[in-house]
Amino acid sequence: MAIALLLSLLLAQAAPAKPAPQPPPTTPPKTAPAQPQPTTPPKTAPRTPARPPAATAVGGLAITATDGKGTPFGDVSVDLSGGAAMTRKTDSAGQVAFPSLRPGTYRLRFSGDGVVAFEREVTVRPGTIEKLPITLTAADPPKPAPPPPAAPAPPPRPVAGPVGEPQLGSLTKLAERERNTKERREMLLSCSGNTRNMLLVLTDEQAQRLYDSAESTYYVISGQGSANVGKLQSVITAGTFLTVPRGTPFSLARQGRNPLIMLWTLSGEPCEAAR
Repeated sequence: MAIALLLSLLLAQAAPAKPAPQPPPTTPPKTAPAQPQPTTPPKTAPRTPARPPAATAVGGLAITATDGKGTPFGDVSVDLSGGAAMTRKTDSAGQVAFPSLRPGTYRLRFSGDGVVAFEREVTVRPGTIEKLPITLTAADPPKPAPPPPAAPAPPPRPVAGPVGEPQLGSLTKLAERERNTKERREMLLSCSGNTRNMLLVLTDEQAQRLYDSAESTYYVISGQGSANVGKLQSVITAGTFLTVPRGTPFSLARQGRNPLIMLWTLSGEPCEAAR
């Protein structure tokens, strides 16, 4: 009996355990699908067909530029400004046109080399070509440029006398020969070109002289005298020299008993004859 119980226990431990019964799955209850609710479109105002924009009628300008007496002005620039901007020139008949302009007020400006500039306002009406006569004033012709100043004339070449011959002599001997003379004397020693040399013998006072284009030089050989040259006054004796520029008044005079003998050189006036 004990053995039977033991065997039954051993068999019970060896047999696999049966799984516990699972509860049946639960499924959600079927519900009827939701029926869509009808939607009502929003109320809108009834549409009216759009009207096409009305076409704007255009106008234009037909211009004739003259001098008021029938003579046309060609090649005149006409500047249009306002609702449109453009520039055109008149033809040989003085005419120019601006078509297809929107109605409104425009300004015209006329200019050119041959006319005085002129401006005017005009009104363009729809569907109308305005015929516009314009009277312009002719411009004064341009003043000629002054001629260039003339080049200064070259100074005249000095006139020279004939060429003289070489001279050689003794002034002392000439003065000794003339020391007893009682009259004024001028002895030509040499003359060449524009220079002459003379022996001057003064026995009295020489009146005032003035040479416009000649220079004078005096060298006292013998005697005594006085000289007035411009504002210069001096006593002159043997060995004194004196220069007188051109255009300067001067006078000479003898002092004492003996004549005043000088070598006189005059330069600036051509010689009449060579010596």
